Parts: sequence; structure tokens; C-alpha cells
Amino acid sequence: MEANQKVMDALKWVSGTGCTIGILLVLFSFFVSGYNKGYILTTIGITIALSAASIFLIGILFVLTEEMTQNTKKGQRIVPESSKLIKFKAKAKRRKVSI
Repeated sequence: MEANQKVMDALKWVSGTGCTIGILLVLFSFFVSGYNKGYILTTIGITIALSAASIFLIGILFVLTEEMTQNTKKGQRIVPESSKLIKFKAKAKRRKVSI
């Protein structure tokens, strides 16, 4: 649990910084109209913000997957005593077929 918390803190800081930089670039490109030739800063800002958000979501997926695999019970398989299936023990006799 402690290792997962360290990963979550690092993930939070990296993704938060990326989103902040991306949003600031987008706002900067909207307010400074003379420098916004071809909307290149808007495109770069949106790309950085979306990349940071996707990194955060994938990191959360990895942390949750690791947490779930650590908490599963591993051991021998337990078969229930009673079953709704009917077990047949009858044996069929084979006949010899001559051709």
C-alpha cells in the first residue's frame, strides 16, 4: 500500500504539472493574438494537457490493477461439496460390428 501511495503522489505531480503547462499555453495563445500564427501554441497546449490526462488515467489503471492482484487470495482451489450436476456412473457396452 505504501509503494502504491508513492506512485500515486508522483503520478499526481507529473500529471498536474503537465495539465497546468498545457492550459497555460492554451490561454497564452488565446490572449496573445499577434504570436498565434496558425494556432500552433493552441495545438501544442491542448496536446500537452490531453497527454498529461491520459498518463494520469493509465497510471491509475496500473495502480488499481496492482492493488487488486495483491489482495486476491491465492492457494488451492476449493470445490464445493454439493453440486447441481448429476454424475452418471453407468458404463455402456460396446458391440462388435462386422463389415
